[in-house]
Amino acid sequence: MRALLGRLLLAVVMAASAVLTPVPPAHAAGSVSWSVEPVTAAGDATGHSWVELTMDPGTRQEQYLRVTNRGAEAVVFSLSAADGYFTETGRFTMLPVGRSSVDAGTWITLPASVSVDPGASVVVPFTVDVPANATPGDHLAGVAAGVFSEQDTVGVESRIGFRVLTRVTGDLAPAVSATATADYHPSWNPFLPGRLEVHLSTRNTGNTRLAAQNETAVTGPLGLAARTTRPASLPELAPGDERSSTITVDDVWPLFAMTAVVTTTASDAGGNSDGVTATTRVTVPAMPWSQLLVAGFAVALVALALWDRRRRRRHWAAMVEQAREQGRRDAATGVWTLGIAVLLAFGAFAVAPSPAHASEPVGVTVDISPHPEPTTPASPGTGQALAQTGAPVSALLAVGGVVVVGGGATAWTISRRREARRASSPPTEPSS
Repeated sequence: MRALLGRLLLAVVMAASAVLTPVPPAHAAGSVSWSVEPVTAAGDATGHSWVELTMDPGTRQEQYLRVTNRGAEAVVFSLSAADGYFTETGRFTMLPVGRSSVDAGTWITLPASVSVDPGASVVVPFTVDVPANATPGDHLAGVAAGVFSEQDTVGVESRIGFRVLTRVTGDLAPAVSATATADYHPSWNPFLPGRLEVHLSTRNTGNTRLAAQNETAVTGPLGLAARTTRPASLPELAPGDERSSTITVDDVWPLFAMTAVVTTTASDAGGNSDGVTATTRVTVPAMPWSQLLVAGFAVALVALALWDRRRRRRHWAAMVEQAREQGRRDAATGVWTLGIAVLLAFGAFAVAPSPAHASEPVGVTVDISPHPEPTTPASPGTGQALAQTGAPVSALLAVGGVVVVGGGATAWTISRRREARRASSPPTEPSS
């Protein structure tokens, strides 16, 4: 209770001194140059760019900073302390003027201002008082020296300082969590892979500062096309900080669905506790549209080739059948022609005169008188009748020969007409 009353009295005194202290005069922004660094009580440099403290709850430590005026005139620098935080890029900064501190920035007590001659330095003490109810873990704050300047009739304070990192002893519990989404970007060239972009959000859910890195493994169905990225470091995370990052995995083939597993490994930035690991998994559709288009085109070509092959087979089958039919027609025509030839030969043989028998002598009477006188037809037995060189043809044989020749000609004509009708009709393709 006495310690609490003492701190309340100190706060009242500091507030009164801040009210009674005049506001430092404004300076031109380009006319003042200064630096601020942590030092020892004797004013020697500590060799560090900031102050790191490990303190128990309810304890106090005194620290020192040195302000150096590197300008050509004396300057009154305003001194301030505020809660600190890391930006997305990992740069440390303090809350801007006008925003009230709620954590370690309220634990630091230092004078409201200090006057420094040109080229001189002044060592300023400040105290860090850790409340008795402070939570274990890392708490960020900063101290700075600044000057006021006017820009377009608006007062602006420029500050230069360093961080004061206080680790309160107790139960240190580093922890990290991560969530992820992913997008697949295919290549327009079907023979080239695409890329997978993983959008990751990493959060420090513990009470210590963390140095974290992410490693991404991408696999397709059944573990196909597995790829792993190199670990990517993140800027330092204070307790409660969250970092957004994008991990690009190149040369990823689309296999309908790709799974990205992000493993976040974080270690205590203070080096006083063990590291932690978090794993997040995300599956994203990866449709091979260009590859499917090429495959469809190839299937269409194969189907067209098979269809053309069947069409050619049907065409050749039709041509073979037509040749067979033509052969059958030619065979029938040959039979008819042979029959007609036989009939014609038989008819010719039938109508031909029979040759004279050798046993019967043939006599010829020739009148060789130069001026034959007309005579009357000789009567039989006068010896003046003309000779006959063949036997007489019977009427039955003559009629038979005419009938045979006429029948053969008719059959030949009918065969030629039938063949012409068959040739004029188009051949029928066999159905597949």
